[in-house]
Order: sequence, then C-alpha cells, then structure tokens
Amino acid sequence: MTQGGAELLVLEPTLARLSVELLKFSGDDDSPGTRRWSNLLVCEHLALETLLRELGLTAATSRILQAGGRTFYESIRFDRHGARGRSGVCTRKAINGALYGMTGNWLEAADRLLADGLLVAWNAKAIRLIWHFGRLIANNDMHDGNLAFRAGPTLTLAPVSDMLPMQYAPARGVELPPVRYQPSRPLPEQEDDWQAAAGAALVFWQHAAADNRISSDDYRRLCADNAEILSARKGSVAPT
Repeated sequence: MTQGGAELLVLEPTLARLSVELLKFSGDDDSPGTRRWSNLLVCEHLALETLLRELGLTAATSRILQAGGRTFYESIRFDRHGARGRSGVCTRKAINGALYGMTGNWLEAADRLLADGLLVAWNAKAIRLIWHFGRLIANNDMHDGNLAFRAGPTLTLAPVSDMLPMQYAPARGVELPPVRYQPSRPLPEQEDDWQAAAGAALVFWQHAAADNRISSDDYRRLCADNAEILSARKGSVAPT
C-alpha cells in the first residue's frame, strides 16, 4: 500500500515452491498519514492472526517486515500454487451480479446462499462471525469484493483477507479522520455470533495496543481505549 493503496504482485523464487505474494507497503516519511498506514498494515496482520487463533477461521498467511522506514505487509496468495497452478475463486460481488442483484450486507448474503443450497451451514456461520468481527475492529470497507469463495458442489469460503480497521485510514491519503469507536449491540438473534466475534475483537485491540511494531503511541492508546469500550459494550445487556 504505497501511501495511496497500490498493491504489487511479487515472486519469491527462493521458496521451496514458487509462490505469488501480495505486497503492501507504507511510505518512508514520518508524516501522520504515512505512520497511520504503517500502523494499519500491522493491524491487518494481527486481525488475520486473531481470526485464526480465536475463532478458528481460515485466514490468509501474512507477515510484517519493517526496514528503511517502511512497513511491508506480505500475504501468500491462497489462489496460487507453485509456478503456474491456481484455484478458481469468485467473489460475492460476482455471484450477486450473476444471480441476485441484492443490496444487503454479508449477513443477508450468507442467509440467501444458505437458503438456496449454495452454502453449507458452517460457512454461513463463518461469514456471520467475520462480519461482526470486522465491524467490531472498525472495518468500514467490507465490500462484496472482499468476500470470496472457492467453487465446488457448494461454495467454500476462501481464506479471509483485507481485514483491517479502515475507519482509521487517512482521508484522501493524508488527513487523519476524527472518528469515534462506537460498537453497536447486535439484534437478539445475532447475540451468540456477536459475542464470539466480540471476544476475538477484544483480543485484537489488546494485542494492537501492546504491539511495538505500531510506531505511534497515540494509535496504541486508541487501540487500548477501544478495548475498554468494547469490553464494556460486550458485557451490556442485548436489546429485546
């Protein structure tokens, strides 16, 4: 992510099997906008680790490298295998355009695909967990291109990727938006999934607050504050 969000595909021929990786990187200056992108790339890595460890969901394998004043984010492409192999992957955007033309969010998409027999129950639940988790880590950019599936007799959810607190992304690349973290309570029928996702999101904020790869003290404090806010909201009573 080069200050404006550019992404590059790079090859690492030194790997045992040639892999294609998605590389994002911050700028190398010390401006607030550049530091924020650096912080967000670390958060993206932490979010994927949290989904795997706390919720048992399959996420893209990633790592963070920091050198030359930049933060580099690498994620192994789950749809590439060796030098020429690849797996077919389709997004919810493509499925929706071909079959439905729906305008709803990921929760409604999961329900519809499940009802039509295109998705098994566990994958529908996984989508619900991912949606709540994303909302609770302030990801306001969960568009339909970020929900992907592998084809088969039924659709299988592809590993989660591109999951980070985009609410805090610099506006127009440079200005830091004055936004507040206000996690909402779920509807009663969403309570179990929300609680599970909230527990994972709480771990995410706590880890981000303690991670020294996040260079900005104010952003780590923001993460710590968000952890406290979510902890209080998690313990509140759901509406009836």
